[in-house]
Amino acid sequence: MQIHELSAIELKKHLETRQVSSRQIVQALIDRRHAVDAEVRAFVLEFDAQALQRADEADAARARGESWGLLHGLPVTIKENIDIAGTDSTMGLKNRQNQPAKTDAVTVTLLKEAGAIVLGKTNVPQLLLAQEAENDIWGITHNPWNTARSPGGSSGGEAAALASGTSVLGIGTDIGGSIRIPAHFCGIHGLKPTVDRWSNRGSTTGIAGQEMVRSQMGPMARTARDLALLTQAVDLQRAAQLDPAVPPWQIPDPATVDLRGMRVGMTLDDGYLAPNAGLQRAVKLAAEALKSAGATIVDYQPPGPDLLFTWLAGISADGGTTLRNMLAGELPARQLQATVKAALLPSPVRMLLAAIFDARGDKRMARLLRSLGAKPVSELWALTNTRTVLRRAEHDAWAAQQLDLVICPPHTMPAMPIGTSGDLTMALSYAFRYVMLNYPAGVAPVTRVLENETVRANPADTVEKRCAAAELHCDGMPAGVQVVAPPYREERVLAAMAAIEDVVSKEALYPHTPIEPLGKGK
Repeated sequence: MQIHELSAIELKKHLETRQVSSRQIVQALIDRRHAVDAEVRAFVLEFDAQALQRADEADAARARGESWGLLHGLPVTIKENIDIAGTDSTMGLKNRQNQPAKTDAVTVTLLKEAGAIVLGKTNVPQLLLAQEAENDIWGITHNPWNTARSPGGSSGGEAAALASGTSVLGIGTDIGGSIRIPAHFCGIHGLKPTVDRWSNRGSTTGIAGQEMVRSQMGPMARTARDLALLTQAVDLQRAAQLDPAVPPWQIPDPATVDLRGMRVGMTLDDGYLAPNAGLQRAVKLAAEALKSAGATIVDYQPPGPDLLFTWLAGISADGGTTLRNMLAGELPARQLQATVKAALLPSPVRMLLAAIFDARGDKRMARLLRSLGAKPVSELWALTNTRTVLRRAEHDAWAAQQLDLVICPPHTMPAMPIGTSGDLTMALSYAFRYVMLNYPAGVAPVTRVLENETVRANPADTVEKRCAAAELHCDGMPAGVQVVAPPYREERVLAAMAAIEDVVSKEALYPHTPIEPLGKGK
């Protein structure tokens, strides 16, 4: 195997046995980027000279018998909105250029202290608010599995870099699925931890101060055990010294978790919008893998199937004022235009349009229009209370079935065509649920979509018709599973993801990465 094809765990072993040097690893990834990133376009900033110099320093330290930590000499990439001293964190906004961060984000600091070498920054959508990675500064990132399709968002550049073999470990952020969606679309692993389990200090967000639903930084990697390595490498006691929001205790080693006897709830359909048949098959395959590891699988139907409207209502409570101020006269990206227009409509107009959709039987579109728009403080408080009620309802539902984990689809569909995600916000109920409820959730690749799974039968309304159109010709795309644990139980998620990978990675349809970028014709 070539160096860029090796996992982080394999590279770590080769470094420790002196079979490969850090310089060789960094140079191999730079060479790989030169070979494929013109087509994928995952990177927005490249730190080649600095990375090679740091690799030489890592090799010299190792030769002296020194250890920098768990990531000594291993490369990482960082999502564009996360601060690295001396570079911009633009979120795809031109008006944020030439405003370099003065310090590294806390998590970047901790990665460097663990010995990691930063290769560069990766692409995002404008304002981090799309299931794609496109903006007017850096252009479009393509999914290496099919360059006509999205790599996901907002950590889409990070996922595309990992899937195409130009990175081996990465860091993203997630407020509505922004780690988990790209992991699913690109066939890699990603984890959204419990809020503040990792420090978010130095993570730029488009709606600063909005705390009904909060963004969370988390790890991304090609394999489950690479993901666990990255999680273990971040010193959370040190993080707590740098960020008062972080609890000062380490995430337990997932290798110590025994899945035997655990009860795992399986959800195939959340009751709001049925997922693609390939995704349901992926959940069933994951269930079989966990069953073979000794877990008990039970059916689980989560409460509050339409909670995404609470998410949307809360995040739009200022009527879009904050986003308009952030745009500062720039036009919203094409993926945001429909939502921005709807949010800016006068309330009577939105209510009229909602009534028209209702009369047509388009209940989901009607509910969306009623959810958006400016709200008084009293309504925002009521929405926040609704979120808390929903969290407690989920907790009680898990307790009633004595659940240790839940597995479910990560999305309603596989990767959609580039440019279409603005019409597909309501396909996100599976991702929205566990960020709003603040449960740690990871996504693991399981299989690929079959040709007979690319047609949605009898779409009933606008939302289903849009999903059906996006799913056409999606055969061959990765299909993942979402693994969820109670708050502060990230080690369970990671252990379950590893158990799933151990079984499904042996199957012919497993979406192995890195992959050579494939054009529209596949």
